[in-house]
Amino acid sequence: MKKGNRRLISFMLATILVVLSACSNSGGDAKQSPSTSNTPTNSETPKVPEPEKPTKDGKYDPPITLTTVRTLESTVKFANGDSMENNVWTRAYEEEYGIKVKTLWAVDWSQWEQKMNLTIASGEIPDFFRVNATQFKQLAEAGMIADLTDVYNENASGSLKSLLNEEGTMALDSATIDGKLMAIPFTSPRREGSQMVYIRTDWLKALNLPEPKTMDDLLKISEAFSTQDPDKNGKQDTYGLAVDKDFALLNGFFNSFHAYPGIMIKDSDGNLTSGVIQPEVKSALAKLQEMFKAKQIDPEFGAKDITKVFEMIANGKIGMMYYAYYAGLYPLQAAKDKNPSMEWKAFPIMSVDSNPAKSQVTLGVDSYWVVKKEVEHPEAVLKMLDFWVKTFYENTSDEIYQKFNTTPEDGNQVWLLNNIAAYKAFKNVDESLRIIKALDSKDTSKLNPEDKGVYEKILKFQSGDLTNWGWNLIFNKGQSLSISDYYRTNNLYINDEFTTSPLESMVEKSPVLAKMQAETFTKIILGQSPVNEFDNFTKQWLGLGGKEILADVNQWYKTKK
Repeated sequence: MKKGNRRLISFMLATILVVLSACSNSGGDAKQSPSTSNTPTNSETPKVPEPEKPTKDGKYDPPITLTTVRTLESTVKFANGDSMENNVWTRAYEEEYGIKVKTLWAVDWSQWEQKMNLTIASGEIPDFFRVNATQFKQLAEAGMIADLTDVYNENASGSLKSLLNEEGTMALDSATIDGKLMAIPFTSPRREGSQMVYIRTDWLKALNLPEPKTMDDLLKISEAFSTQDPDKNGKQDTYGLAVDKDFALLNGFFNSFHAYPGIMIKDSDGNLTSGVIQPEVKSALAKLQEMFKAKQIDPEFGAKDITKVFEMIANGKIGMMYYAYYAGLYPLQAAKDKNPSMEWKAFPIMSVDSNPAKSQVTLGVDSYWVVKKEVEHPEAVLKMLDFWVKTFYENTSDEIYQKFNTTPEDGNQVWLLNNIAAYKAFKNVDESLRIIKALDSKDTSKLNPEDKGVYEKILKFQSGDLTNWGWNLIFNKGQSLSISDYYRTNNLYINDEFTTSPLESMVEKSPVLAKMQAETFTKIILGQSPVNEFDNFTKQWLGLGGKEILADVNQWYKTKK
């Protein structure tokens, strides 16, 4: 998947996930060394000033200052007089804990990586900030960031520890180097975002087709959507399956064939290998080539990114799509607005054989929060993160929700102004279960403020308000989050076994391999190359750097065991 589309999907995931809803000193409280005039004489007892050591739940007095850097949040509207440095979140940090946060710079997300690289290269880093896996590794190797092992063990709340370990120890393991916790992982709900298949059920009804139960059923539906004029316009101008040029919409399709391109998996000997060179990928490509020849796939897919494909869906030209749980809001709500008679339903991915289909998932860590080595109070960062957990996830007060999360009058996403966060693995799945129970019982007493907002949107939809159709498609019983819950309950995942920052060989070789992969897959699907070209691709992949990558990956894997 190319960077542009990865940013788009990451942005939508981060936004919907919670709307369904970083050269400075070590802080303003640093003690100065005594001057020579204060040096004690022989008759004086030395007096060494002690730094503030607040209790675990204490407040710094006097307040301390921590510097950071961050991205601009252009979608957030500031209240009168508020800014990045002075808003409800920064004021709360100071009021609750005596922590002042000073932002050294803030840039748009598109400029973030370059600006962060320049900051790291200068050696003048802020007190705490967010970095990607490569930057994290560079900082740790340079000895620029603090060992947070004891700080975390002694200061992280039970709620925070529970959040960071929700999917096991993988997240914290990825932030651990030589047995030392060198960062706090910015966890992300990758499992919750596993792909499912969305189907136009109004087309099923138009063609008198049942809902699919098997992969064979699904493929027959794709054929019917392409050949039987489901929109009844007298033209053969519809396609069964959505495919984009970067194959972002095909993970679920590949997974149905037990193929896992894009992640490292275990082979029969217990070693790691790349999912992209496995024979199951060839089988999936063969089927896609067959579907393309049968005109079930847009002939121009190789030139269309994901947004162009979404436009085709909105224009009523495609009947099936693999996507995450939030498709009801993006892109399908816009399609529904354009064509109110359009209906979609989500289904679990289906297997080509008797073995259950499992979704491929990468490490549930988006990035890492690091603390400069010289910071006097690294535990302050955990205090702010714990405030996020309590305020965003555990709050039951409407007043606090409207103050720190989303304002009721205009839907302003104030939560984006936080200076440090981490996401729960199944926040929206759990929310949907509470909402479904409330819809069945009509008892909303167990709903938190965010739950209530979604609950009310579903009631509006049920009363005929189609602008809330997407919320129902996500949260109601039997809808997309119910499928995410089904995946969770049955552990239907294949994990990416490579859970550390990119290795040097990956950085050097991966761009060439990724380009070759995209070109080969596209040509095979288009029929410009035979399916057996995949065998040549596998050999070339190994010869052009893949073999070196796998050797390095397995060397890392041995140290992990």
